[in-house]
This record gives sequence, C-alpha cells and structure tokens, in this order.
Amino acid sequence: MAYASTAGNVTRDPVELARLHWVLRFGTGISLAMVICEAMGWHPSFIAPLLMAALHANLPASPPFKVGVVLVLVMAIAALIAFALPSLLRFSPQILVGVIGLIVFLALLVMALGKAKLPAMLLLLCIATVPIVALTSPDQASLLPIALVRATAIAVFVLWCMHALWPRVIARAAAPAAAPVGSPVRAALAGTAIVMPVMLVHLMFGLTDALPVLVTTVLLVTNLDPQRGFMHGMAMMLGNLIGGLIGLLCFALLQILPSLVTLALITFVVACAFGARIEKGGPAAPVYLITLNASLLIFGMAILTGPSNAGIWITRLSQFAIACIFATTMMSLFWGGKRWVKQ
Repeated sequence: MAYASTAGNVTRDPVELARLHWVLRFGTGISLAMVICEAMGWHPSFIAPLLMAALHANLPASPPFKVGVVLVLVMAIAALIAFALPSLLRFSPQILVGVIGLIVFLALLVMALGKAKLPAMLLLLCIATVPIVALTSPDQASLLPIALVRATAIAVFVLWCMHALWPRVIARAAAPAAAPVGSPVRAALAGTAIVMPVMLVHLMFGLTDALPVLVTTVLLVTNLDPQRGFMHGMAMMLGNLIGGLIGLLCFALLQILPSLVTLALITFVVACAFGARIEKGGPAAPVYLITLNASLLIFGMAILTGPSNAGIWITRLSQFAIACIFATTMMSLFWGGKRWVKQ
C-alpha cells in the first residue's frame, strides 16, 4: 500500500516517497539548471540540463564531494585536449582526424567494457564537438570549452542541492556489475563509424550549426545497446525525433508568456513527465532519456536563436532525422544477424 495509518497519522510508503523524491530531484534539477544558464546568459543553455539528467540518471545517490570535483576536472581536461588539437594539427588534417578517431574509439571502448562510463562520455562529448566547432567557427573556439566545463560544474552543484532538498533514495539490493558487451572492440568500432562520418560531414561542408547534431549523435551512440535489438534502436531513433518536436512545442508555449518563470514551469513539467518513466528503469528508460535530451536540446537552441521561420527548424529536424537514421543503420550493419535483430 502507498499509505499506512499509524497512531492516527498517515505516512507514505518509504519506497513510494523515495520514487517521488527521485522525480522531484530530476525535474527540479533540470529546470533549475536551465533557468540558471538563461538568467546568466550562459549559452548554449541546454548543456547543463543535459548533463544534470545524465548524472542523475546514472548515479544512484548524491555524488561525494571528491567525485563531483573529479567529474568537473575530467571535463576541463577533456575540453582542453579537444581545444588544443585543432590548433596543434590545423595544417595536418589527416593526422587530426586520425587522432580524434582514436580518442573516440578509446572512449567508446572504455564504455563498452563497462568502466568509467561518465568520464568517458564527457571525453566523447568534448572530442566530438569542440574540434569541429573550432574549425568551422573559429570565433567560437574558446567559448564552447568554457561552456562545457561551466555546465558540468552547474550540473554537479544542482545535483547536490537537489539531494539536500529531497534526500530519500530507493534502497536496492546490490546489483551485479553490468557485463560488458560480447565484443567491446566491435562495439567501439561501430560507435566510431557513426560519430566520425557525422563529424567529417560537418567539417567538409563547413556546417556551422554542428553542435546540436553532434551532441545528439554522441548521446544516441552512448545509449545504443546492440544486445537489445534492432527495434530498440529504432525506438531510440523515433524518440529523438519526437523529442525534437516536443522541444519546438515547448518553445511555442514559451512565446505565449516569455519569462524565466514560464521557462522554469515548462521545463519542470516536461522533465518530471519523462523522469517518472525513466525512474522505473527497464529497456524503455534509455528511450525516454534520449527523447528528453532531444527536447531539451531543441528547446535550448530555439531560445538561443529566437523566433525563426519554419524552414530553419524543418532543416534542423531533418538533420536530426538523417543523423538518427544513419546511426541506426550503421549499428545494424555492424551488429547484423541474430544478435542485433533478436529482441
């Protein structure tokens, strides 16, 4: 029962209360991270909410102080490396691409082995975005690394605050360590074959709006699991597209009464709606998380660029669709046969 009467008092079931706290931490933290960035003019404002969602979804409890500091330091070092590479190897593009590809492969290999998932994800996020933005938009070269480190610090700080406000966590039996995929090297190669072509396309054609698609591709690759089957990959692809549409709807609602309060309310409602489903876990949880990520990303980009004609947003959603279809297709090629097709 969700409620039990004791000595005339009505108390909530501890498990249900812990689940409520999880959703409140998730929704309020994402909303607060977005509002802080918009209020301070720290753009792109969607990075901190995305990192807040990733940290909360992957950490079972409030991270110790040392862990929070280490995560910020990892992001700072990764951003510095990603920023330095284009400057050092600007006149050796083949070597630059090779070094980036090697780092992407190693980060994905670490994740496939089931080790240091969060630090590897932060490294992958930096190395897949900063060099391309630095080469296609040199005037923005120093801004993105600073934004990534700042967003990580905000996400960690907000997560601590949320755990202080709603401290209850679900006491679960110690789960066995997640087993690595059957072929970590093959999984890392598949991820590299997805991320690198998307990066090269943006670099070759000088596409200056690379950040949204690259971030989406990285988040999609880090959540794709070849052991869950092709249909799961398709669900994640559709979730990405639906999330983009939800982001546009959120932006349209914000235009009715533009203010930080409205922004906070819209973000809170959307984050809580997805958080209630992510908290339940299971195969659907990554799909809901990737959908939320897409909605936050598009919502933040829409706020940054302001009201635009429909053609621009159709183009951006089309880029999302192409990146998602490409990612799912490449994964199906690398994991062909029973293992990828079987549910």
